[in-house]
Amino acid sequence: MVTELRKISRRLTVLSVLSLLLGCTPTQIPYVFLQYGSDLRQVNVARVLADNPLGQSENIKFTTLGQGQGSSHHVVQVRDREVPHLHRVHDLTFILVRGRGYLMMDKLRIALSAGDIAHIPRGAPHFYVNTDLEPSVAFVMFTPPFDEKDAIPLNAP
Repeated sequence: MVTELRKISRRLTVLSVLSLLLGCTPTQIPYVFLQYGSDLRQVNVARVLADNPLGQSENIKFTTLGQGQGSSHHVVQVRDREVPHLHRVHDLTFILVRGRGYLMMDKLRIALSAGDIAHIPRGAPHFYVNTDLEPSVAFVMFTPPFDEKDAIPLNAP
């Protein structure tokens, strides 16, 4: 009976350690596949982050991956928060790749974590706030292609 209890105890210990290790495994950052014309590109987002690190004094880093006729694709890193703004001629969709925070859209507060997707139509006031200890990372698509001139700052709510 004692031997059997020891076996069960060891199994539970092993299962507990495995659960702990699996729970601490970092989330893998995805690849993005983009095709412009006949050129299909595989983008390693982890590599983009390594090649374009967010500096200690930077709050936001915007890295363009490419653009086609109808859309542009970017990786955005946010240390703290965006300034409230809107886009008059661009819709945007983003996938939070790493981190957690919330999106303020009009007066709505939307909690987000890695893997969540949000669509922001043109004209909608919005901003993202990072609540994680590390910078948040998002894959962002603008339609039509973003020209970086259509980010109209608003007064803070």
